Amino acid sequence: MPAETRGFLSETVQLVRAVGRAMGITFTNLLRKPITVRYPDIPRVYPDRFRGILALTYDRETGEENCIGCRLCEYICQPQVIKVEMLKAEKRNWAKTFTLELYSCEFCELCVQVCPTDAIVMMKSFDLATADRREMLLDKDRLHAIGLQFEPSWATGNRLRDMQAPPKPARPEGKAAAAKEPAE
Repeated sequence: MPAETRGFLSETVQLVRAVGRAMGITFTNLLRKPITVRYPDIPRVYPDRFRGILALTYDRETGEENCIGCRLCEYICQPQVIKVEMLKAEKRNWAKTFTLELYSCEFCELCVQVCPTDAIVMMKSFDLATADRREMLLDKDRLHAIGLQFEPSWATGNRLRDMQAPPKPARPEGKAAAAKEPAE
C-alpha cells in the first residue's frame, strides 16, 4: 500500500473518530433537561467575588459621601473614562462633579484599588443594559443611586487590599552566607 493511501486512511479514521465523539456528546446532551434561567423574572445569584458595574458609596456612620475628589481614579484610568472636579472645603475636600463613561470602561478595577477612601466600588450586578448610549454616561447622583440599589462585591477596595499578603522581608546577607558555609 502506498504511503499516500495510508496517510489518507489514517486521516479518514481520525475524522470519523472526531465526528463520533462530537455526535456522542450531542446525543448525551439531547436527552438532558435544559438549564435555562428566566433572567428578568428570576434574579441571578452572583458569586461573592463577582465584580460588575461601578458605583459611589456613602459613609454609613455620617451619611456623607466618601469621595474626597483626590482624582487618583481619574489619573490611573487607562481609557480615561472618569472625570472628577474637586471642591475644596474647610474640613475636607469633596468631588464637585464625578462622571463615568461606562460604555468605554474596561472594568479593570484599577480605580477601585487606588481609591484611599473606598468611595468607588464594584457592585454585584451588570444590569444597566440600554438602547441609548447617553444613558451609560453616569454622573455623581446616578453612581450614588447605583451604590444604594445593588449589593457591593465582597472583594473590592480595602477588603481586596487586606487579602493580599505583604512582601516577605529580605534575609540579612550575613545569615544567608553563614548558612551556606559548612560547619567545621
